[in-house]
Amino acid sequence: MVWFFGGSEDTSKDAESCELVAVKIDKTSANSRRIGGEIIVDAPLDDVWAILTDYDNLSTHIPNLVESRRIGTKGNLLGSEPGDGNHKCQLYQKGAQKIIGFDFRASVTMDMVEKVLVSGNTVNSALDPKTLPMFMPEKRIGFKCIDSMFFSEFDGEWQVQEGESSVTGEPQCTVSYIVDVRPKGPVPVAALEWRIREDVPTNLRAVKKSAQEVGLRGVMASRSALEMKRTSNDRVNDFVGRFKDPRTMEYTEAEEVWSEDETMAMYLQDDYM
Repeated sequence: MVWFFGGSEDTSKDAESCELVAVKIDKTSANSRRIGGEIIVDAPLDDVWAILTDYDNLSTHIPNLVESRRIGTKGNLLGSEPGDGNHKCQLYQKGAQKIIGFDFRASVTMDMVEKVLVSGNTVNSALDPKTLPMFMPEKRIGFKCIDSMFFSEFDGEWQVQEGESSVTGEPQCTVSYIVDVRPKGPVPVAALEWRIREDVPTNLRAVKKSAQEVGLRGVMASRSALEMKRTSNDRVNDFVGRFKDPRTMEYTEAEEVWSEDETMAMYLQDDYM
C-alpha cells in the first residue's frame, strides 16, 4: 500500500515542509510492517551523507529525535571516522511522538554500518577515495536493533544515490529510507505503523533541508567547534586540578626507615664538629 503524506497544515511554513512524499507500507506479518519512502534532494552526495552520518548531532537535523549519540565504535579500522564509508558504531537514539493524544517516548540502540557501492558492488572507500566520484557511487547505512524496550525489530537502511538534475544539470540525490518494525510486548503494530508512516516523510524532508542548508561544510564546522570546546574544557579542568583545596586532598603517611645508631643526637653532633 502506498500513502502520500505532506507537511503541516500551517500555511506559514515553507513549501518544502509541505512536500508530498510517497510512503510504502507492506504487511510482513500479523504484527510487523515494512515502511519506506524516498525524496529528491538538490544537493551533492557529500552534503546529504554528512547529515546522515552526523550521528552525535542527528537530533539537531531530524525532528522527533530528542537524543542521538554513539555509545560504541568497535570493529573499525584504525582512524575510522563517521562518514568515511567504512565506519561502524552502536547508536543510541530516543524519539518522542504523540500517539492517540499521549506522549510516547521510545528508545533504541542500533548497530550502524556504512557501505559504499559502485555498480552495485561494495567497495572499501579507504582504498582509493579519489576515484569514487567518477563512478557516481551509492552510499548506504544499515541499521539493526540490538536493544529496545519497545521494539523487538527495528532494522533497515538509508540509501543515497547521486545523479544530475534533468533541468539544471546540477548534482541531485535520491534519498531512501526503509525500516522493518515489530513492537515488543502487547503494543499493537497498527499504532506504531500510523506514527512511523507520518514520521518517515517528516524525517526525509528534514534531511533534505539540512543537506541543502547545512551540508558537509556546516557539519565539519560544528564538529570543529565542538572539538575546540572539549579541548578548552580539558585544559581548564587540568589547570583547576593543580590547585585543589588542600582540605579535600588525600595524604599518605610516608614510611621512614631508621638504622639502630641513627639518632637526632648523632646528627646534632655532626653539625657542630
